[in-house]
Amino acid sequence: MKNTFLLFLFLLNLVWLAQAQQTDTEKLQAAVDSKTFVFEGRQATGMRGRMIQLDPGYTLNVSPEKVVGDLPFFGRSYSGTPGSTDGGLKFDITEYTYEVKPRKKGGWDITIEPTEQNDIRSIFLTIQKTGNTSLRITSNSKEGMNYSGIIQE
Repeated sequence: MKNTFLLFLFLLNLVWLAQAQQTDTEKLQAAVDSKTFVFEGRQATGMRGRMIQLDPGYTLNVSPEKVVGDLPFFGRSYSGTPGSTDGGLKFDITEYTYEVKPRKKGGWDITIEPTEQNDIRSIFLTIQKTGNTSLRITSNSKEGMNYSGIIQE
């Protein structure tokens, strides 16, 4: 009798988890469609293979009005501002194109390209239906950077 009760609790827990996953996927779909989400970086990888773990606070904020990035950068910079101590990828893009393509096994590929004159050439996000995300930023004056993290609505 005790084993039957434990099996019932286990199955009930699985059903609850499946329902929670479905709701989260629907929320994530709505956030992607409405261009309203925040990518929080957990790990950064440079083009030469160096990888670092990130402290909280490095984000890419996407909204219908603008895309704001505050991400770390390490690698080769092809141009610089003399006297500048800021080496990160910090940008504020107000005019951009936003393209979403669904992935075969769930999730989305998002391409963001600024239409205004900007140092950032393109932003590529690969979002899984669990919220895990990879981000690749291509710049005109710096080597590309890759990030992995999560999406928050």
